[in-house]
Amino acid sequence: MITLKAEKRNPNVKAKKLRREGYVTGILSGKEMKEPVALQFDGAEAAKFIKANKEGTQIYLDIEGEKVDALVKNIDYNPIEKQLMALDFQALVAGEKVSTTVAVKLEHTDMVQGIVEQEMEEIHYKADPANLLDTIVIDFNGYPADVRDIHVKDLPIPEGKQVHFITPEDAVVVHIGEYAAAPEEDEDADADAEA
Repeated sequence: MITLKAEKRNPNVKAKKLRREGYVTGILSGKEMKEPVALQFDGAEAAKFIKANKEGTQIYLDIEGEKVDALVKNIDYNPIEKQLMALDFQALVAGEKVSTTVAVKLEHTDMVQGIVEQEMEEIHYKADPANLLDTIVIDFNGYPADVRDIHVKDLPIPEGKQVHFITPEDAVVVHIGEYAAAPEEDEDADADAEA
């Protein structure tokens, strides 16, 4: 699992000052914790981290040598200044369900007879830490050709993982549309209709 180094932050030092010094601020909170812990991360490390990970990723936070199993809850990024402002984490406790999101990736879409339209790029779900998902992959290699809609309930969940979908199970994740008819055929159809 991914590890991100963090330091406990002095709450008397303003976030703006820390950002000027090359740090990113953050918070670790959780039900088992008496109070949230203010954190700071090396700016370059944090930027590298968010390039490869997103909200919903399970990681280990290395807080001054103490490893904490955590979930990325929020990434605060300012696109105008291209600056990472803050990273918020939720401490995970075995057996305690957390609600999060998982990305849906499509593979081998070139094998589909039709136009693949991805309606949802992520799904909301609940699971305990042992059952958290990295991604859900829909692989169209060998997928039945007659399928036109893939719903949340049809998603391939890795074997042994127990999750509870928050996104409605009948919601469409991927729709496969028919190829549009060639323009000449449309003109012929119009001529037949007028005759």
